[in-house]
Amino acid sequence: MTRVGVLGPGGVGGVVAARLARAGHEVVIVAAERTAATIAARGLHFTGPEWSWEGALEARSSLVEPVDVLVIATKAMDLPTALQRVPSGLLGGTVVVPLLNGVDHVPYLRAMLPGVEVVASSISVEATRHRPGVVEQVSGFCDVGVSLAGGGGQRWAGLAEEAGCAVTTFPDDATVLWRKLSFLAPLALLTTSAGAPIGEAIRLQPGAVGPIVAEATTAAAAFGVRVDPDAIEQRLRALPEGMQSSMLKDLIGGRAVELDAIAGPVIRALGSDRAPATVGAVRAILGREAPS
Repeated sequence: MTRVGVLGPGGVGGVVAARLARAGHEVVIVAAERTAATIAARGLHFTGPEWSWEGALEARSSLVEPVDVLVIATKAMDLPTALQRVPSGLLGGTVVVPLLNGVDHVPYLRAMLPGVEVVASSISVEATRHRPGVVEQVSGFCDVGVSLAGGGGQRWAGLAEEAGCAVTTFPDDATVLWRKLSFLAPLALLTTSAGAPIGEAIRLQPGAVGPIVAEATTAAAAFGVRVDPDAIEQRLRALPEGMQSSMLKDLIGGRAVELDAIAGPVIRALGSDRAPATVGAVRAILGREAPS
């Protein structure tokens, strides 16, 4: 049994926590005071397309004892504040696994946690936190990518497999991060700029799909990661029509959206003049955020 801390039990963090607990591992939730108190009192409730699970979990507003693995599943912009809940002195032998959107969080964590092994990893799953401690996995898939550049990657890959996720390993960090972002950026930008699920978003702006995908995959190539743009576009068009990105859900819910984490790496890699479709989508999203 592995002791796993989960920092940020939102949609993704809640899914990971429930899956690991169901697999028999000791899970410790670390969250804001009210969320931690709710989960400590009422437990975690998970529903998914194939099974449901509920149970009592240790939940705290700050980590007080070491864990073997720390999964970080916060929003990218919330990472600096959330990290204050896990004292670095407790992480000496911990494998830290961030499941955040974007690519900048891995070097940031390594700078903030010197000497701690940070494993580049990604997760693809549609999940929703309905309220504190109540999460739903909407998608039939839970796909995890893991970099084996360090020794901790194999350990995390084994845990993710035990949790029932489909795991793919890669030899380096850039491939893990950019393979996800080259799909996530088009999905998030298309749905959120249109204010609609992916099927309707593609119908509303058919000419935007190819350019946004091309820019994301060209940005990935700048970091040595080759991704087939045709395969990404086909994957987008094959998604369930009602699928919403987490960015669209945040916009609808009146929460801050992860524009810099998701669109920022593409624009910085190419320059705004070579990423007009991405820049245009960002401007459309900013317009939707503006008060009426």
